[in-house]
Amino acid sequence: MPISQSDYLGLTCPACGARFETDAWVLVDAAERSDLAQALRDGSLNVATCPKCGVQTAAGAALLFHDPAGRRVYFAVPPDVGEHVWRERAQELLYQLVGSLPEDERRPYLGDVQVEQELDGVRRALLRNDRRRGARRQEDKETRRQGDRDETVNQNVSPSPLLPFSPSPPEPAPLIDALRALLEADNDTEFGAIVAENPALLDDDADRVIHELADLSYADGERDVATALRELRIVLARLRAGDERRPAIDDQRPTTDAPLSPRPSALSDLAYQALLHAASTDALIAATRDYPALLELWADDDLAARIEAALDESNERLARTIEARREGLDELRAQLSERTALMYAVQALLAAEGEDAVATILSAHPILLTDTAQDALSYLATDAVTHDDHELAGKATGCQALLRTVRAGLEEH
Repeated sequence: MPISQSDYLGLTCPACGARFETDAWVLVDAAERSDLAQALRDGSLNVATCPKCGVQTAAGAALLFHDPAGRRVYFAVPPDVGEHVWRERAQELLYQLVGSLPEDERRPYLGDVQVEQELDGVRRALLRNDRRRGARRQEDKETRRQGDRDETVNQNVSPSPLLPFSPSPPEPAPLIDALRALLEADNDTEFGAIVAENPALLDDDADRVIHELADLSYADGERDVATALRELRIVLARLRAGDERRPAIDDQRPTTDAPLSPRPSALSDLAYQALLHAASTDALIAATRDYPALLELWADDDLAARIEAALDESNERLARTIEARREGLDELRAQLSERTALMYAVQALLAAEGEDAVATILSAHPILLTDTAQDALSYLATDAVTHDDHELAGKATGCQALLRTVRAGLEEH
């Protein structure tokens, strides 16, 4: 089944006023349809010709463009469309894209959609990324040529926002509304009334939905909401088990006031410089031990912004260097945060006894000092509580506090 899709649109010719229909692409996968990707770069994609007077005009359709080589998803906002409308359209097209891809190709970057104004905005953003990758390839070519010689041996558009979109279809509205009401309940009585009015909240299906929503909220950068949902899951699990000793809602019900940890807006200068000097895989791993923030997902966005800034200053050599480090970091991050590898590291930490053992494990698994590990430990604690394993829940929570302390110490140092 093809990934790329088109729709028929009704247009009015801006020159003669004639009404006509045209076929416009709304979803394009660059790997599947390189011809459409080239048409986008050329500015000829979704250009319609009036059958009456021959004038060409932009179709003005929404477009979701997937660039797997650049690990990017772009969305072209159609002209004169309200935000709630284009957001829904973008989400719908993203569902279609993710659902059409094989499971092993559903990478985390698919959840970050780069929004641009109309098709021309996507075209400019794509060409900027092409320029960056082309500069990198040119440097590699020059490096190889130099090695052969020695016989011995690197516009005028503001950055558009990355808007998080859920890559999974939404759950039924009534359940979502009930969950939202629970999170907004002002007191224990109101909380209990909401549960009584919505008995489905105590079903296993609701537990699954909360688990998935917490996952999606965290992936979308809504870490406070993810934390609240995890805590809500614990409270509902106690109610489901008939636990009459549940804590008062006023004191221990989920809250969205405090995320697990504050998210920095950018890498520190020391972390950035350490990354630039990491010219090998071993050096890169060593840099992440000293500066675990390099392994955070948001660090990729920070590096992308630094690349764009370097290109704006015509410093292509620096841009190529940052891109090389960014790609190496992305590969390392994917390896270390892969579920099996991450849970192995978490289990090793839980079993560690003594400061020396903990230090050895943290040195071997720097991913433990990231928000990804905090999230894994939070889920582990939540599941432990739902299964009445309070000992494991306590150990997981204790490890979270320990890792936050170590991380804070490293950043201060």
